[in-house]
Amino acid sequence: MTMEKRKLTKEDIDKVRDIEGFPIGTDEDIIALSDPPYYTACPNPFIEDFIKEHGTPYDEETDDYHREPFASDVSEGKSDPIYNAHTYHTKVPYKAIMKYILHYTNPGDLVFDGFCGTGMTGVAASKCGDISKEICDSNSILWGARQAILSDISPVASLIAYNYSYCRDIDGFVESANRILGECEKELGWMYQTEGIANNSALHNSEFEMNYTAWSDVLICPHCSSELVFYNVAFFEDSGKVANVFSCRKCGAKLKKSDCNRAIYSYYDNTMDEVVTAIRQVPVVIDYCKDGHHYKKQPSLSDMAIIKKIDAMQIEEWYPTDLMMHLGEKWGDSWRSGYHSGITRVHHFFYKRTLAFLAKMNELIENENNPLLKIWFTSQLLNISKLNRYRPKVTFPYNPLSGTLYISSLVCESNPFIAYKGKIKKFADAFKGAKSNDNIISVCSATNLLIPNNSIDYIFSDPPFGDNLMYSELSFIWESWIKNQTNNKQEGIMNKSQQKR
Repeated sequence: MTMEKRKLTKEDIDKVRDIEGFPIGTDEDIIALSDPPYYTACPNPFIEDFIKEHGTPYDEETDDYHREPFASDVSEGKSDPIYNAHTYHTKVPYKAIMKYILHYTNPGDLVFDGFCGTGMTGVAASKCGDISKEICDSNSILWGARQAILSDISPVASLIAYNYSYCRDIDGFVESANRILGECEKELGWMYQTEGIANNSALHNSEFEMNYTAWSDVLICPHCSSELVFYNVAFFEDSGKVANVFSCRKCGAKLKKSDCNRAIYSYYDNTMDEVVTAIRQVPVVIDYCKDGHHYKKQPSLSDMAIIKKIDAMQIEEWYPTDLMMHLGEKWGDSWRSGYHSGITRVHHFFYKRTLAFLAKMNELIENENNPLLKIWFTSQLLNISKLNRYRPKVTFPYNPLSGTLYISSLVCESNPFIAYKGKIKKFADAFKGAKSNDNIISVCSATNLLIPNNSIDYIFSDPPFGDNLMYSELSFIWESWIKNQTNNKQEGIMNKSQQKR
């Protein structure tokens, strides 16, 4: 049975507005993100209707349910395309969850996850309808889909979970995604063009698409006050290692990075109409491809001219400018003190040309009617931000440090066209053949749910772990772009900045 489509109205929202965990966002943005009745980007007012539609009333006198404790070892890898379509701070592989659901439930039962994250419990519940001996080879297993009630305090997590449950039009997604990239390419592709290496006559004066640009902090020698480009004095390109001790090229003093201040500069942020003082970085390496071969070079005068042109241009499309965690300089436990000078707002995490690309791409996605495009957009935000470290000898070119919002002294500005083009295939592989499932998704705190008593057959949950991960802080960049942010007053973590101990 399938519930009929509904409209989420402001009157519906008013009924749930005071529930703990109601997200930070306008009613219009909450409605725009939602797909009722199965998904609302707020406490879902249709959960009780869903339970009446799919649940079986509990009768203590006639109930004969019995299961022995699940006593088998569970080990599942993290290489599944579904698992890897969109990164998140923590996940349990859905194949592992399936084993518990298959053991403890029957087809059609209601499974609840109040800390659902990206919805792997929902994927597991629906996949129980696919007979797979590799998951569970037992004659006692009753194969058949279960229905899931999924809830999380994070709007972006709920959006990802919704797409995993209701991925309908993969061919349409692929067509739209390629068209969007094509339109961005026509307007902004020039920003990622670079000329070939000057001493190679076959490449000189030819234009190629760059793969990335590496940027380096500029340090100040404490002895002679000269400027030192960190990449030039302390980084070894061949090995990818950083020297603990290096020499000032002017006065010869032996230095550690901690001995030096970092150079700063001021610029006018025309979007916010304010002067920003930030850490100064300079481009040091550009990587591009020719016939499948990588070439590296120092930025040329024409490369610098392109950067200067981009810095001077006005971005017409909307992009988020939210204060980080609404607190400015002191925005949480996920930052490293001293590494975020000038990083007070979401848009400060992106180089100007990356921001221009994202703003254009986001506008084009808003004109489409395929929700999978929204999580395709968020899936690469961190990888192409200033969180991406330059580490050429490690899996490359995407290396943000997980579990924190850390900007390295060597940053890799990756080409977003390449990043998002690669994700199209990964999404297509992950969602190929997927079926829409009767799951319902909600955004609210697990302290206050709209679920009647005696309604759930089985609960599977993977709650937060104390001060291990600051979920709302780590999701803030994603959620600023979707205009719905976690209301973290009831977030179950330990966090000094949020005064949760």
